[in-house]
Amino acid sequence: MSGWTLFFSTTSLVLLSSYIIHYLEPETFVSPFDGLWWTMTTVVTVGYGDISPTTIEGKLFAMFLYIVGIGLMTILIGKIIDSLSLRKRLREEGKLQITLENHIVLINWTKKAEIALEELLSTFEDIHVVIIDESLQKTPLLHERVEFVSGDPATEETLLQANLLQCKSVMIFAPNAHLKASEADGHTLLIASILEGVGKKFGKNIYTICEVSDSKHIDAFKHVNVEEFITPNDMSAHLAARAILFNGTTEIIRQLTSHVGHDLYHIPKKEEWKTFRDAKRALSEKGAILISNHQDMSISQKLDEPIPEGAKLFIICDEKTYQSIV
Repeated sequence: MSGWTLFFSTTSLVLLSSYIIHYLEPETFVSPFDGLWWTMTTVVTVGYGDISPTTIEGKLFAMFLYIVGIGLMTILIGKIIDSLSLRKRLREEGKLQITLENHIVLINWTKKAEIALEELLSTFEDIHVVIIDESLQKTPLLHERVEFVSGDPATEETLLQANLLQCKSVMIFAPNAHLKASEADGHTLLIASILEGVGKKFGKNIYTICEVSDSKHIDAFKHVNVEEFITPNDMSAHLAARAILFNGTTEIIRQLTSHVGHDLYHIPKKEEWKTFRDAKRALSEKGAILISNHQDMSISQKLDEPIPEGAKLFIICDEKTYQSIV
């Protein structure tokens, strides 16, 4: 018996029994609802005893319900439990279709991906994350806001399973294996190319961020329209140099790359802000520093220019100040 057949059979039996017992003993079961109450307490073997048949006909029908109804209900409950257990197992194994929207997709599970995930979950309370990795057998983290897809991220099928077309952005981490920089970047570039192809096929722009092992390969990533790049080796070297020259630099960067202290926030343009000078003055009064519009950090040189429609303003401040602004 299929699941739906079992469900409709059990439901039909319960409803029909509610009317039958009401018909057989209208004085005891004043309404069909009283019949439904008795039927449900009977088939789920609760048996409160607050209402029960008193006539021979009613008792005979009750014995029929004991045999048939309890059996059907037991099977139905067992099916539901099995279904929930199966869904839980498939979710952990990354075999379910993701239905989330506006989520973050992390491709390749590495130590850096783990750190990024922890930061996302602790900083943004409403963000959901989907991890794609072909080497893991089960989800690396059981969390209500984390989903897992097991499969090759360089295939359209796996990407669509992660609901790529409805995601907010994708971060591709360099493979964790001991690969040369060119091999690691080649693997990342392949995935980025597939992402771009899927986006074009379905008419969607997929915002992609890639971890690039060697900054010399960035031009290759630009050809597949990757929006942003992370070059950890270069970043570490440049940060070390600046720490030597300008003491205290590392603490500034640490605060900006964690949820402790000041952070980087995005805010929309407000109607009363006509120029960048207006925005800078208003934000400064609240304790925030305006640093850029999208990737343009030269706005201090064009303070009297009008703020364009669709401007994406970035500020530096603490969380309390940010909340007061938005």
